[in-house]
Amino acid sequence: MATTDPPMDVLLVGSDPGTAERVAAALERADDRLDVDPTADADEAFDRIVAGGYDCVVAAALHAGDAATGGADRVDALELLDRVRAHDPDLPFVVYADAGSDDDSSSEALSAAEARSATETLSASEALSAGVTDYVRRDPTTDGDAILAHRVATAVESTRAIREAERRRERLERFVEVVSHDLRNPLNVAQGRLDLARADGDGEHLEPAADAVDRSLALIGDLLALAREGKAVADVERISLADAVEAAWTSVETADATLVVEADGEIRGDPGRVRQLLENLLANAVRHGGEDATVRVGVVEPMYTSTRAASAGGAGFYVADDGPGIPKADRERVFETGYTTDDDGTGFGLNIAREIAEAHGWDIRVEESRDGGARFEITGVDVEG
Repeated sequence: MATTDPPMDVLLVGSDPGTAERVAAALERADDRLDVDPTADADEAFDRIVAGGYDCVVAAALHAGDAATGGADRVDALELLDRVRAHDPDLPFVVYADAGSDDDSSSEALSAAEARSATETLSASEALSAGVTDYVRRDPTTDGDAILAHRVATAVESTRAIREAERRRERLERFVEVVSHDLRNPLNVAQGRLDLARADGDGEHLEPAADAVDRSLALIGDLLALAREGKAVADVERISLADAVEAAWTSVETADATLVVEADGEIRGDPGRVRQLLENLLANAVRHGGEDATVRVGVVEPMYTSTRAASAGGAGFYVADDGPGIPKADRERVFETGYTTDDDGTGFGLNIAREIAEAHGWDIRVEESRDGGARFEITGVDVEG
């Protein structure tokens, strides 16, 4: 079967090495999407499963000599199933029960009585009751390996479809959370400016209010696209870091905080998402640095070794404040969804910032600023000037 569909990585656990290799080869011949690794060691199989990367496990509980060995095959298959289900409840697990031996010709020569004796060591009802995804019995009169290949592919496709549906649902839920969080800042700015305009009749507040509303509408469009597609950034432009910071600052409730742009440069990124990242970092700096905080933004220069090779991280930019800082023990946790030390915080802002950075292929970390506050560094950025 020639196809351009994504490959399916299958781990096949046979009753002995010969059986495992024979069935693995047969499955790959039947469906070239299947990439099958054979093994006859259940412990080794489980170690591979824990290491990850498999789309399906096939336990080939085949007859290997005489019917007495079938009982051992049955116990191994169910014991392995229990271990797999404890590790990953959703990983497809297919049992292949057969009346044959390692030699196809000898398997087909088995009498009906011998076939019943071997296959009945693990019945379909027993296997399905134990929690297997599917059960296939090889019939010497049909192409059982092709049937198995079809059932394995179907199990993988079904699991992938379910997982994709779950990812889409999670992205939709995430979209709702992000919109409710990220629209608050520009809309609060708009509301505040309109209140001032009503109070003193000064039209100078209307333009910032309109800009905040425009920013909110643009943000909704960006987030809708992100929620629907969940894709990494593809189209980038040259962006003035200083201009992007100044624009983001106008959408943040800054109180009496002071912004200092210590260095400028051009970066390559998605303008809307870079501004969103900066808004989240600036809002976080003001919120935790205090109403009179000084927030500094500048360029991270790459460090070089004696061979002039750039060190890990490379160039980028930072947002730093002079607040109380973040303890070392919490510096990774601050990026987790829902983590916040602010009674009024949602715990989404820094997680969103990390997602935007990673969508660009950048890294983000937090360190102590020169003033003892928090310094967020975004590195791996293409910076010029």
